[in-house]
Amino acid sequence: MAFDLQEQEQIDSLKAFWQQWGKLIGGAVLAASLGYLGYKAFGMYERGQSEKAATAYEAVDNAVAAKDIAKLKTAAQQLQGEYAGTLYASRAALVLAKAAFDKNDSALAASQLEWVLKNGKDEELQAIARLRLASLLLDQKKFDGAIGELNQAHPAAFDAEFLELKGDVFVAKGDNNGARDAYKASLAKMLGDSPSRQLVQTKLDALGG
Repeated sequence: MAFDLQEQEQIDSLKAFWQQWGKLIGGAVLAASLGYLGYKAFGMYERGQSEKAATAYEAVDNAVAAKDIAKLKTAAQQLQGEYAGTLYASRAALVLAKAAFDKNDSALAASQLEWVLKNGKDEELQAIARLRLASLLLDQKKFDGAIGELNQAHPAAFDAEFLELKGDVFVAKGDNNGARDAYKASLAKMLGDSPSRQLVQTKLDALGG
């Protein structure tokens, strides 16, 4: 009998617990389940978008092979319009920027690099875009703009390249002291076997002092 009373007390206690907390727990479980399903659905959507973008990117490769910048522009803009969140859109923008630069269309080149910086999802591709935009600004003698880009945050793996280009900008400005500091900092960031080490050292030696 004592066992039956104890068991009944446990049942009553459990009922009281569920009456008080059941809806809250049920809601939390439902929210967690919906969150998980949403996460899975979003992952499937992103994979689908990436696969479609990969197919669309073939038009970029074809345009590059044909050296047809008009078709390249169309293909890149399609990727940017329909698959902006994918790596393929940023890659297409970088390819178009290079082709535009080679055709002396600095406005188109700059717009594509700025698109990557504004819309790109990959930090490394954004760093490449920022370096190329700074180089473009250097060519246009917009030194302050170039330095401004090079002062922006970027992955540490690009430190040496950013500092080297900053040194180039300082040289163009006639600021040899700033250039020396930038080149020395660039060398300090390089690995011992970096293929760029000799070039940066040559630039530094050319400044004397």
